[in-house]
Amino acid sequence: MSHGLGVTEFLTANTPDVFVVLFAVLTQLGGLWFYFLALTAAYTLGEGLLPRAFLDRERVAYLVALALGAAALTATLKGLVAHPRPPTATVAAGADLVPEALRPLYERAATEDGFALPSGHATGATVIYGGVATVLAAGTRRQRYLRAGLVVAVVALSRLVLGVHYLGDVLAGVAVGAGYLLLVDRVAGRGARPELAFSVAGVVAALAVLVEGFGAESTAVLGAALGARLVWGAVGGDVRALDTTRTVGVLALAFSLPVFGGLFGATYALEPAAPLALLGGAVSVGGILVAPLIGSRLAGR
Repeated sequence: MSHGLGVTEFLTANTPDVFVVLFAVLTQLGGLWFYFLALTAAYTLGEGLLPRAFLDRERVAYLVALALGAAALTATLKGLVAHPRPPTATVAAGADLVPEALRPLYERAATEDGFALPSGHATGATVIYGGVATVLAAGTRRQRYLRAGLVVAVVALSRLVLGVHYLGDVLAGVAVGAGYLLLVDRVAGRGARPELAFSVAGVVAALAVLVEGFGAESTAVLGAALGARLVWGAVGGDVRALDTTRTVGVLALAFSLPVFGGLFGATYALEPAAPLALLGGAVSVGGILVAPLIGSRLAGR
Protein backbone atom coordinates (compact mmCIF):
# COMPACT_ATOMS: atom_id res chain seq x y z
CA MET A 1 0.00 0.00 0.00
CA SER A 2 1.37 3.39 -0.99
CA HIS A 3 0.55 6.63 0.76
CA GLY A 4 2.91 8.85 -1.21
CA LEU A 5 0.89 9.93 -4.27
CA GLY A 6 3.49 8.27 -6.50
CA VAL A 7 6.23 10.73 -5.49
CA THR A 8 8.73 8.07 -4.41
CA GLU A 9 8.07 6.02 -7.53
CA PHE A 10 8.58 9.09 -9.76
CA LEU A 11 11.80 10.17 -8.05
CA THR A 12 13.39 6.72 -7.99
CA ALA A 13 12.58 6.20 -11.66
CA ASN A 14 13.78 9.61 -12.87
CA THR A 15 16.68 10.68 -10.63
CA PRO A 16 20.11 10.10 -12.25
CA ASP A 17 22.30 7.71 -10.28
CA VAL A 18 24.91 10.37 -9.60
CA PHE A 19 22.31 12.39 -7.69
CA VAL A 20 21.15 9.30 -5.84
CA VAL A 21 24.72 8.84 -4.57
CA LEU A 22 24.79 12.50 -3.53
CA PHE A 23 21.54 12.13 -1.60
CA ALA A 24 22.88 8.98 0.09
CA VAL A 25 25.56 11.25 1.54
CA LEU A 26 23.20 14.10 2.42
CA THR A 27 20.76 11.76 4.15
CA GLN A 28 23.42 11.15 6.82
CA LEU A 29 22.60 14.61 8.19
CA GLY A 30 19.53 12.89 9.63
CA GLY A 31 21.30 9.81 10.96
CA LEU A 32 21.66 9.02 14.66
CA TRP A 33 25.39 8.33 14.26
CA PHE A 34 25.90 11.84 12.83
CA TYR A 35 24.05 13.48 15.72
CA PHE A 36 26.04 11.40 18.18
CA LEU A 37 29.40 12.47 16.76
CA ALA A 38 28.45 16.13 16.29
CA LEU A 39 26.89 16.52 19.72
CA THR A 40 29.73 14.64 21.42
CA ALA A 41 32.23 17.03 19.83
CA ALA A 42 30.20 20.12 20.70
CA TYR A 43 29.64 18.99 24.28
CA THR A 44 33.18 17.90 25.10
CA LEU A 45 34.93 20.82 23.37
CA GLY A 46 32.57 23.30 24.99
CA GLU A 47 33.66 26.91 24.71
CA GLY A 48 36.84 25.68 23.04
CA LEU A 49 34.58 25.27 20.01
CA LEU A 50 31.98 27.99 20.47
CA PRO A 51 31.82 30.83 23.01
CA ARG A 52 29.29 30.26 25.80
CA ALA A 53 27.34 33.23 24.51
CA PHE A 54 26.47 31.16 21.43
CA LEU A 55 26.04 27.68 22.90
CA ASP A 56 26.89 26.19 26.28
CA ARG A 57 27.15 22.59 27.47
CA GLU A 58 23.82 22.78 29.26
CA ARG A 59 22.06 23.35 25.98
CA VAL A 60 24.12 20.76 24.13
CA ALA A 61 23.04 18.27 26.83
CA TYR A 62 19.50 19.33 26.02
CA LEU A 63 20.13 18.53 22.34
CA VAL A 64 21.44 15.09 23.36
CA ALA A 65 18.19 14.53 25.24
CA LEU A 66 16.22 15.60 22.17
CA ALA A 67 18.14 13.11 20.01
CA LEU A 68 17.40 10.27 22.42
CA GLY A 69 13.74 11.24 22.61
CA ALA A 70 13.42 11.42 18.83
CA ALA A 71 14.95 7.95 18.44
CA ALA A 72 12.62 6.52 21.09
CA LEU A 73 9.56 8.25 19.63
CA THR A 74 10.31 6.89 16.16
CA ALA A 75 10.71 3.35 17.49
CA THR A 76 7.43 3.61 19.42
CA LEU A 77 5.38 4.86 16.49
CA LYS A 78 6.91 2.49 13.95
CA GLY A 79 6.05 -0.42 16.21
CA LEU A 80 2.49 0.77 16.63
CA VAL A 81 1.80 1.63 12.98
CA ALA A 82 3.85 -1.19 11.41
CA HIS A 83 3.68 0.27 7.92
CA PRO A 84 5.91 -1.38 5.27
CA ARG A 85 8.55 0.44 3.24
CA PRO A 86 8.47 0.88 -0.54
CA PRO A 87 9.72 -2.09 -2.59
CA THR A 88 12.74 0.02 -3.58
CA ALA A 89 13.95 0.34 0.03
CA THR A 90 16.38 -2.56 -0.34
CA VAL A 91 17.78 -1.45 -3.72
CA ALA A 92 21.00 0.59 -3.64
CA ALA A 93 20.69 2.52 -6.88
CA GLY A 94 23.95 4.03 -8.09
CA ALA A 95 26.12 1.46 -6.30
CA ASP A 96 28.11 0.87 -9.50
CA LEU A 97 29.35 4.50 -9.30
CA VAL A 98 30.92 3.90 -5.89
CA PRO A 99 34.44 2.42 -5.51
CA GLU A 100 34.23 -1.28 -4.73
CA ALA A 101 35.92 -0.87 -1.35
CA LEU A 102 33.22 1.60 -0.26
CA ARG A 103 30.30 -0.23 -1.81
CA PRO A 104 29.18 -2.14 1.33
CA LEU A 105 29.16 1.13 3.30
CA TYR A 106 27.21 2.84 0.52
CA GLU A 107 24.66 0.04 0.36
CA ARG A 108 24.01 0.36 4.09
CA ALA A 109 23.61 4.12 3.71
CA ALA A 110 21.30 3.92 0.69
CA THR A 111 18.94 1.15 1.82
CA GLU A 112 16.71 0.43 4.81
CA ASP A 113 14.65 -2.37 6.30
CA GLY A 114 12.00 -2.55 9.01
CA PHE A 115 8.92 -0.38 9.27
CA ALA A 116 8.58 3.00 7.57
CA LEU A 117 6.21 5.37 9.36
CA PRO A 118 7.27 7.84 10.58
CA SER A 119 10.61 8.42 8.90
CA GLY A 120 13.25 8.36 11.63
CA HIS A 121 15.55 10.62 9.64
CA ALA A 122 12.82 13.22 9.07
CA THR A 123 11.72 13.03 12.71
CA GLY A 124 15.26 13.29 14.06
CA ALA A 125 16.26 16.10 11.70
CA THR A 126 13.20 18.14 12.67
CA VAL A 127 13.84 17.67 16.39
CA ILE A 128 17.61 18.20 16.32
CA TYR A 129 17.95 21.05 13.84
CA GLY A 130 14.83 22.69 15.22
CA GLY A 131 16.38 22.34 18.67
CA VAL A 132 19.63 23.90 17.48
CA ALA A 133 17.65 26.81 16.03
CA THR A 134 15.96 27.22 19.40
CA VAL A 135 19.06 27.28 21.62
CA LEU A 136 21.84 28.65 19.37
CA ALA A 137 22.34 32.37 19.91
CA ALA A 138 23.58 33.24 16.41
CA GLY A 139 21.70 35.36 13.89
CA THR A 140 18.01 36.11 14.14
CA ARG A 141 15.46 33.50 15.14
CA ARG A 142 13.95 33.70 11.65
CA GLN A 143 17.33 32.99 10.05
CA ARG A 144 17.99 30.06 12.36
CA TYR A 145 14.65 28.42 11.67
CA LEU A 146 14.94 28.96 7.92
CA ARG A 147 18.32 27.22 7.91
CA ALA A 148 16.99 24.41 10.05
CA GLY A 149 14.01 24.03 7.74
CA LEU A 150 16.32 23.81 4.72
CA VAL A 151 18.32 20.97 6.29
CA VAL A 152 15.12 19.13 7.24
CA ALA A 153 13.81 19.52 3.68
CA VAL A 154 17.04 18.10 2.21
CA VAL A 155 16.97 15.12 4.58
CA ALA A 156 13.29 14.46 3.86
CA LEU A 157 13.85 14.68 0.09
CA SER A 158 16.81 12.33 0.34
CA ARG A 159 14.61 9.62 1.86
CA LEU A 160 12.29 9.83 -1.15
CA VAL A 161 15.06 9.90 -3.74
CA LEU A 162 16.67 6.84 -2.15
CA GLY A 163 13.30 5.09 -2.31
CA VAL A 164 13.30 4.11 1.38
CA HIS A 165 10.16 6.08 2.34
CA TYR A 166 6.88 7.28 0.95
CA LEU A 167 5.92 10.96 1.03
CA GLY A 168 3.53 10.31 3.92
CA ASP A 169 6.36 8.82 5.99
CA VAL A 170 8.51 11.92 5.82
CA LEU A 171 5.60 14.35 6.28
CA ALA A 172 4.53 12.39 9.34
CA GLY A 173 8.11 12.47 10.60
CA VAL A 174 8.32 16.25 10.28
CA ALA A 175 4.94 16.70 12.01
CA VAL A 176 5.78 14.28 14.83
CA GLY A 177 9.22 15.81 15.29
CA ALA A 178 7.85 19.35 15.43
CA GLY A 179 5.22 18.33 17.98
CA TYR A 180 7.78 16.57 20.16
CA LEU A 181 10.15 19.54 20.01
CA LEU A 182 7.41 21.96 21.05
CA LEU A 183 6.44 19.73 23.97
CA VAL A 184 9.97 19.21 25.29
CA ASP A 185 10.86 22.84 24.67
CA ARG A 186 8.02 23.88 26.94
CA VAL A 187 8.78 21.27 29.61
CA ALA A 188 12.53 21.93 29.68
CA GLY A 189 12.39 25.72 29.50
CA ARG A 190 13.92 26.11 26.03
CA GLY A 191 16.90 23.95 27.01
CA ALA A 192 17.52 25.48 30.43
CA ARG A 193 16.65 22.20 32.22
CA PRO A 194 18.18 19.27 30.35
CA GLU A 195 17.30 16.88 33.19
CA LEU A 196 13.62 17.26 32.36
CA ALA A 197 14.31 16.60 28.67
CA PHE A 198 16.16 13.42 29.65
CA SER A 199 13.19 12.42 31.80
CA VAL A 200 10.79 12.87 28.88
CA ALA A 201 13.12 10.84 26.65
CA GLY A 202 13.17 8.10 29.28
CA VAL A 203 9.38 7.93 29.40
CA VAL A 204 9.13 7.71 25.61
CA ALA A 205 11.90 5.08 25.51
CA ALA A 206 10.01 3.02 28.10
CA LEU A 207 6.97 3.17 25.80
CA ALA A 208 9.14 1.99 22.90
CA VAL A 209 10.25 -1.01 24.96
CA LEU A 210 6.64 -1.80 25.82
CA VAL A 211 5.64 -1.64 22.15
CA GLU A 212 8.67 -3.36 20.64
CA GLY A 213 9.74 -5.61 23.48
CA PHE A 214 13.31 -5.52 24.76
CA GLY A 215 14.93 -5.05 21.39
CA ALA A 216 18.57 -3.93 21.47
CA GLU A 217 17.99 -0.48 19.95
CA SER A 218 15.02 0.63 22.05
CA THR A 219 16.58 -0.86 25.20
CA ALA A 220 19.86 0.97 24.52
CA VAL A 221 18.00 4.27 24.12
CA LEU A 222 16.16 3.62 27.38
CA GLY A 223 19.46 2.96 29.13
CA ALA A 224 20.99 6.08 27.58
CA ALA A 225 18.11 8.29 28.72
CA LEU A 226 18.11 6.90 32.26
CA GLY A 227 21.90 7.01 32.55
CA ALA A 228 22.03 10.56 31.23
CA ARG A 229 19.31 11.68 33.65
CA LEU A 230 21.21 10.24 36.61
CA VAL A 231 24.60 11.55 35.54
CA TRP A 232 23.39 15.04 34.70
CA GLY A 233 21.60 15.21 38.04
CA ALA A 234 24.87 14.29 39.76
CA VAL A 235 27.42 16.38 37.81
CA GLY A 236 25.39 18.92 35.85
CA GLY A 237 26.25 21.71 38.28
CA ASP A 238 29.97 20.94 38.06
CA VAL A 239 29.82 20.85 34.26
CA ARG A 240 28.02 24.21 34.17
CA ALA A 241 30.74 25.77 36.36
CA LEU A 242 33.63 24.29 34.37
CA ASP A 243 35.66 26.80 32.39
CA THR A 244 37.08 24.72 29.55
CA THR A 245 40.18 25.64 27.60
CA ARG A 246 40.71 24.21 24.15
CA THR A 247 43.28 21.81 25.63
CA VAL A 248 40.79 20.46 28.14
CA GLY A 249 38.14 20.10 25.44
CA VAL A 250 40.47 18.24 23.09
CA LEU A 251 41.57 15.89 25.89
CA ALA A 252 37.94 15.23 26.79
CA LEU A 253 37.07 14.49 23.17
CA ALA A 254 40.15 12.31 22.62
CA PHE A 255 39.17 10.23 25.64
CA SER A 256 35.40 10.12 25.30
CA LEU A 257 35.01 9.48 21.57
CA PRO A 258 36.91 6.19 21.36
CA VAL A 259 35.83 4.93 24.79
CA PHE A 260 32.21 6.00 25.15
CA GLY A 261 31.57 6.57 21.45
CA GLY A 262 33.01 3.16 20.69
CA LEU A 263 30.78 1.58 23.34
CA PHE A 264 27.73 3.33 21.89
CA GLY A 265 28.57 2.16 18.37
CA ALA A 266 29.23 -1.39 19.53
CA THR A 267 25.93 -1.49 21.40
CA TYR A 268 24.03 -0.54 18.25
CA ALA A 269 26.06 -2.68 15.86
CA LEU A 270 26.23 -5.89 17.90
CA GLU A 271 22.64 -5.77 19.23
CA PRO A 272 23.44 -7.50 22.54
CA ALA A 273 20.95 -8.98 24.98
CA ALA A 274 18.67 -6.50 26.73
CA PRO A 275 20.67 -6.15 30.00
CA LEU A 276 23.88 -5.41 28.08
CA ALA A 277 22.09 -3.01 25.73
CA LEU A 278 20.62 -1.16 28.71
CA LEU A 279 24.02 -0.95 30.40
CA GLY A 280 25.84 0.00 27.19
CA GLY A 281 23.44 2.87 26.50
CA ALA A 282 23.65 4.16 30.07
CA VAL A 283 27.45 4.03 30.32
CA SER A 284 28.14 5.47 26.86
CA VAL A 285 25.93 8.55 27.08
CA GLY A 286 26.46 9.04 30.81
CA GLY A 287 30.21 8.84 30.20
CA ILE A 288 30.07 11.50 27.52
CA LEU A 289 28.25 13.86 29.89
CA VAL A 290 31.00 13.50 32.50
CA ALA A 291 33.83 13.65 29.92
CA PRO A 292 34.62 17.39 30.37
CA LEU A 293 35.35 16.76 34.05
CA ILE A 294 37.61 13.85 33.06
CA GLY A 295 39.38 16.11 30.56
CA SER A 296 39.90 18.72 33.23
CA ARG A 297 41.50 16.10 35.50
CA LEU A 298 43.72 14.86 32.68
CA ALA A 299 44.90 18.42 32.07
CA GLY A 300 45.74 18.77 35.77
CA ARG A 301 43.28 21.58 36.38
